[in-house]
Amino acid sequence: MTASRGLIRTVRASVHGAVDPSALRAEGVDPGAIVDFSSNQSPLGAAHGVAAAVAGAVVDAYPDPHAAELTAALADRHAVEPEQVVCGNGSTELIRLVAQLALESGDVALALAPVFGECEVATELAGARLERVPLVHRGPGAGFFCDEPALRDALAAQPELCWLCSPSNPTGAALPAELIAALVADHPRTLFVLDEAYCDLLPEPQWERASLAAGNLVVLHSMTKYWGLAGLRLGHAVAEPGPAAALRAAAPPWSVNACAQAAGVAALRDLDHHRRSVDLLTSERDRLVAGLRERGWTTEPTTAGFFLVHAGDAPALRRELLARGCLVRDCSSFGLPRHIRVSPRHPEQNDLLLAAFAATTPPEAAP
Repeated sequence: MTASRGLIRTVRASVHGAVDPSALRAEGVDPGAIVDFSSNQSPLGAAHGVAAAVAGAVVDAYPDPHAAELTAALADRHAVEPEQVVCGNGSTELIRLVAQLALESGDVALALAPVFGECEVATELAGARLERVPLVHRGPGAGFFCDEPALRDALAAQPELCWLCSPSNPTGAALPAELIAALVADHPRTLFVLDEAYCDLLPEPQWERASLAAGNLVVLHSMTKYWGLAGLRLGHAVAEPGPAAALRAAAPPWSVNACAQAAGVAALRDLDHHRRSVDLLTSERDRLVAGLRERGWTTEPTTAGFFLVHAGDAPALRRELLARGCLVRDCSSFGLPRHIRVSPRHPEQNDLLLAAFAATTPPEAAP
């Protein structure tokens, strides 16, 4: 993944979803004429009070370096103490901070695969090596699952760090809460980083304070997804006070700007809006899945607001749907070239996607 050129080592950037206007224009597509089903965000956007909070933010002075008001609100939401919460410029910043603090050159980081590309980049930047334990795919429509024996075998080598994304992107597979607790307890010499960016639709929490108390668990959250704050880049980590203090000390100064802090506080004051977002994602995800299956398409079970569709040839299906005004995520960059990922939008937009799928031919359901 890395290469040497001149005095600066280069790292291949990870691939992300969402609209890239210049890339779409290069494909001969007007970005304003498509509906984006490729990025995992709330169809409802930000809560109504967010815009006013951003407009009222003080922009001619440095922001609170500790984001104290936002940190306190997040601590209350997670039922932890404020000193256990660290805010960041998106969870990506926190992923890189964790890797810098936990890994040294030659170390090993473990990850369930597919893995969020930023975990791979962060591992490489720290000079460490990423080893993968693939999720098991039990066949078209049967879903993806953690191979617990394989994961435990890999953890027996005591890697310095283990990335756990649950629910997984793009598969939507979630780890059982009891497994997360057991891994943290059974492997005290490994730092577990639980990325919960897409946990909003889960019926129960994935961790308890007892697991945090072990000192080898850091939980990451993002407010750029189902809270509708992608344009402001806002994430946070939850950990024991010691690891949290280390992250806070290593963070760039003022990394969470005044507008992002104000937006986060306003969003957390309107939990009804967040619940409506989750309810809409859940109902429209289920409606899309049912509609696609009726049209002969195979989808994978999911616990998140997005889901995988068996495409046969993911790049080709993406092009076909894009020609009909619908942008989906080609999952080839995740190592899944036979799948696309779909994130629901508003009902009328989802109807357009169903019509676009109806005009294409489902592939044979091969693995």
